[in-house]
Amino acid sequence: MRAMRHLQVMLIAVLVGGAAAVAGCGPSIDPALKADIDRRNSALGPPAQSFPTPTEFAPKPLQVGQWTQHRIVRDKEPSFLTYKVVGQISDAFWVESVFESYTGRTVTKILLALPNRMDPNSIEIRGVVMKDRNGHVNSFDGPMLQMMQGMYRGTVANLIVTWQGQPQEDAAVPAGKFTGCYKTRTDAQWGPWKTASTTWSHPSVPLSGMVRSEGIDHPSTMELIAFGLTGAVSEL
Repeated sequence: MRAMRHLQVMLIAVLVGGAAAVAGCGPSIDPALKADIDRRNSALGPPAQSFPTPTEFAPKPLQVGQWTQHRIVRDKEPSFLTYKVVGQISDAFWVESVFESYTGRTVTKILLALPNRMDPNSIEIRGVVMKDRNGHVNSFDGPMLQMMQGMYRGTVANLIVTWQGQPQEDAAVPAGKFTGCYKTRTDAQWGPWKTASTTWSHPSVPLSGMVRSEGIDHPSTMELIAFGLTGAVSEL
């Protein structure tokens, strides 16, 4: 049980980043990393490109090389979250996330089969590799992975897309001006932590399509600052 609890806390900290803040405790601030994040945050400017109103409801199919980067601001503290597709094995893709906060940098890579982007029950997690803020790398498969399937599903739930019939609204973020984004409510859970948000999404953006998200139950924002359809490289 101790090992299971450790894994649960580790996964939440890696993929959410804010979990330590919710719990009221966490590792100390790394001055060098804080300075780097603050510099990158202050360098972000107004949007320089525009994307037209979408003509379809479907997200881009997952392909190796796709990536997105978002800025998260919670309790006035910025952090960065990068998602990328770094490999493929048969019908499953390696989807990697890199989370950078004042307290450290973590990397998680999930081997994900997702035959139906509109059905959360179609998600199949076949492997997980994690690198914590101290540089320790752990791989999970077999019985341990099966026991944690529910939590892993929560971490990739943002890849489930149901835009049809949703209202549309423009959104402007550092990555660009996106006309006619699909505006939805998103409910996510990582272990005991739950969060609700209003999300603006656009099919020009790969992976989740997320352009902007605003917390409903906790004051927070998540904005797209850059994305690409090629060039993603694994850090594990």
